[in-house]
Amino acid sequence: MSHPPQGGYPRDPYGPSGPYGQSSYGPPGQPPQGPPPGPPPEGQPPYGQQPYGRRAPYGRQYGAQSPQDAYAPYVRSGEEEYPPAADLALATTWRRARARLIDFVLVAVFGFGLIFPIMVGALGLETSGTKAGEEGGGWSTGAIFGLFFVAALLPFIYEAIQLAMSGQTIGKRITGLRVVRADPAGDPLDIGQALWRAAINNIGYQLPVFLFLLLAVKVFEPALLLMFAAAAALVIFYLRAAWDQPLHQAVHDRYAGTVVIDERVDWEEE
Repeated sequence: MSHPPQGGYPRDPYGPSGPYGQSSYGPPGQPPQGPPPGPPPEGQPPYGQQPYGRRAPYGRQYGAQSPQDAYAPYVRSGEEEYPPAADLALATTWRRARARLIDFVLVAVFGFGLIFPIMVGALGLETSGTKAGEEGGGWSTGAIFGLFFVAALLPFIYEAIQLAMSGQTIGKRITGLRVVRADPAGDPLDIGQALWRAAINNIGYQLPVFLFLLLAVKVFEPALLLMFAAAAALVIFYLRAAWDQPLHQAVHDRYAGTVVIDERVDWEEE
């Protein structure tokens, strides 16, 4: 029969027993088997719960990546990580501007040289007594719509079809550029991406300009200032590619999930 040591067993600093009368400690010499009784220290979660107090959404397990995580800034664990598309041969802003200028000239020659004169002849914009004249001279509603068709809708059709087929417009083909997906990096565009990029690039950018123009002509002439502000914003949306890092994406690239690569880099290396 064993006898207690002289002076007795060491005193339990947390009391003789754990919650609900169960012993918190095992035999002498072994570590405690459970948390000490009583409330946790201030600022700490209750015993047995995960820290930070957040639960995973229903149907999702810890560690699963959410859609928001996929589009979050490229920072993980305090270290900056570049997306895979940053390793592609990205096009310079100057070469992209050359391709855009070529496409603009081609569409403008066709649109303003063929389609717009037909609209002018049909509407009789400069003939007194016509519907156009009654609505306020050359800036009739029909004239503004015709201008919007040539400047926005026609370029949208021109660009969307070519991007869906090959990722290249005529201007990009001449300058050796191609539009590809940012993720997976370098993959060809699908039809939805091609349509969405062309819609933002042409209709989305120019729609506010023409809406303010229509407002200025028909209702409130000072709205012309808003039209010029929308036109300035349009230019900034394009120029964003000059300072965006690391993918050099313009606004339409950012929202469509695309990048523009320079295929001539490979040719020069060979």
